[in-house]
Amino acid sequence: YNREFNDLHDLHFAAAIKNGIQPMASRNDTVAMMDCLVRLPDNLEIFKMYNLTHSIPFLVPSAAELLTDISINFRDSLYSKDLPLYKLNVTSVTRVDDDLNQLVKRNSNASSNSTHRFGTTFDISWKRFDKIDNDTVNVVSNDKLKLILAQVLFDLKNGDRCYVKHERKQACFHITVR
Repeated sequence: YNREFNDLHDLHFAAAIKNGIQPMASRNDTVAMMDCLVRLPDNLEIFKMYNLTHSIPFLVPSAAELLTDISINFRDSLYSKDLPLYKLNVTSVTRVDDDLNQLVKRNSNASSNSTHRFGTTFDISWKRFDKIDNDTVNVVSNDKLKLILAQVLFDLKNGDRCYVKHERKQACFHITVR
């Protein structure tokens, strides 16, 4: 995973500046940016927000579309393999400066120069997946679900839709729209 998904920060950052918004100082600033951002629902059949403590569920439209495409392609891959359906867990979205200042104190991966500040970047867990139908006895291992998610991301990355970084410590794929 580290070899295939090792897009450097400079690539993510250039795409974030090109496609994103001006970074916001506080969560109150989102009101002024509502015409540039899409609010993501907390829970859909294809993904859910997982414990967003240091980010807010807003993305620029092209990043929101990318997240939707990843989620749908993941579901379709499961369906085509005749596997039970799972939804993805989005663990981080847009960060304002206030959130980032708190996060930098406790997360060694966090940077004050984060692409999350531009509304173009989100993280999807490769460790947590939520089964949609809990009545089904079939269970898919997290390793297999991670592989399927990686295949989806590989296709979108090769289609010049995004940059992807595999983060081991945070157990997520760090994704920036191109």
